[in-house]
Amino acid sequence: MKSSSLMQKMLLQLAAHMMEMVASSTKKNQNSKRLYTYCTAFAYFIESRYEKLKILKQGDNGAAKIIRKKTLNEQAEYRLSLYIYLFAENDRYLIRHLLTCEITELTETEMQAVQQIQKAPVPYSFIKENGLEQLAEKRYIVETSYNELKQYQQTVFLLKTMAGSKKGLGSYTILPTTGCNARCVYCYEEGYAVRTMTIETADRLIDFICETKHDDAVKLRWFGGEPTAASHIIRHICKGLQERNVPFKSSMVTNASLITKELAHEMQELWHLQKVQVSLDGAKEDYTIRKNYFNPEKHNYDVVMQAVQFLLDEGIHVQLRVNVDFDNLERMPAFIQEMQERFSGAEHLTMYIVPLYQAEQSDRCIEVYKEIFRLTDMQREIGIPQSEKAKDKTHTAHLKLNFCMADNLKKSIVITPDGIFNNCEHLPEKNTWGNIFDGITSQEKYKELCTTPEIDKACAECPFLPECTPFHKKGCPGYFKKCREYRCLRTEYVLHRLLQAVNIESDDVDEEI
Repeated sequence: MKSSSLMQKMLLQLAAHMMEMVASSTKKNQNSKRLYTYCTAFAYFIESRYEKLKILKQGDNGAAKIIRKKTLNEQAEYRLSLYIYLFAENDRYLIRHLLTCEITELTETEMQAVQQIQKAPVPYSFIKENGLEQLAEKRYIVETSYNELKQYQQTVFLLKTMAGSKKGLGSYTILPTTGCNARCVYCYEEGYAVRTMTIETADRLIDFICETKHDDAVKLRWFGGEPTAASHIIRHICKGLQERNVPFKSSMVTNASLITKELAHEMQELWHLQKVQVSLDGAKEDYTIRKNYFNPEKHNYDVVMQAVQFLLDEGIHVQLRVNVDFDNLERMPAFIQEMQERFSGAEHLTMYIVPLYQAEQSDRCIEVYKEIFRLTDMQREIGIPQSEKAKDKTHTAHLKLNFCMADNLKKSIVITPDGIFNNCEHLPEKNTWGNIFDGITSQEKYKELCTTPEIDKACAECPFLPECTPFHKKGCPGYFKKCREYRCLRTEYVLHRLLQAVNIESDDVDEEI
């Protein structure tokens, strides 16, 4: 890796200067956003002409342009960035930037030099002598005084700002009922009051969507309880939106036990259902015990398998979410093989394996994840993809700007059967600030939930901050105490598979449904 030419530096500085002018402008109109996009593309073109690094996986181009060092300070000392992960396997050496999501392959000599920087700061002369200028320009290596936490916050803010925000909501997670025909032994909703949306509330919800949506097609996400237990409410809402000429598409989380061939067709035709997450528990014997249906003769494993086929026949993407812990792991290989035999050649089927909440919170959660990665390799080898993105060999990773819907309140909302607003479907009894009848009833609570929280000290010092949540609020189901250990394990798994030419998402594979 040699130093960039003077011409390259001049052109990159010009593009960067224009981007900074646009970003600092108080008027973020459509033209300024378009100019920023052009400058980013121009900088990327110039950089690619002079690129000497061996990039194995492209990252977030926008984030890379924002943090890029334009001119190296020859008087400064340098250290490794906090957001760096080094990996070596079979005489191949990788360095991953967790903020830009880029993965670069190093030579053995370069790796040795980088490891020396990891031990102690070095002068610029060391960077130059070892040909590491481009790593420094891309912030794999940074000045010792560089404030990376501030840069992370500014990068997220700038990317959100320049992406713009359409006026209105774009996503509605709707709970038509909290009732369910199963009694899952691990269900976090146990003890919740059973409520089903009334037609009157559904009518008001239709009005609310029309009043608050942005101009494009909106996303409806059906959740529960078991949402198909209130299919008449979903049908009513979808018909109402169609009559109002509201474009929409929908997705659903379901146990699928109530889905018939006729309902699957209606889901595709009327509900505009594009994706369904079906919750499973592995082998039939495990599923039967854990789902614990009220009427197991009518609702059972075989019925669900048939329902999955009905959905696939309608061209609906089915994502099987398989919950595991130490009690059912040993029967998972046979289950994976069964899924391959049942749905061989299914174009719209994906599957991912996750630990139950109780297993993830246990002291042995890392052991569970190791087994999950082993099983994931098995399912991939027999032809069951984890996600739609994993099928795309050209897919590039992107910096996560929002951790979840609770971190994106101005664009998405959760609505309970009573029409109450919430910011998370996993905490339906908390964090409410209004309802579809009265609007916002607590400005203070709404403002609190919309305000970006301070980053916890533990998170601020963690290299995985850019790909995780920047905060862990009390009670957040996304937080677990061995988060960092898991991220290390997963990163090594991703890099190992990358060296085997297998495309794996850098983000968690459990895509939002």
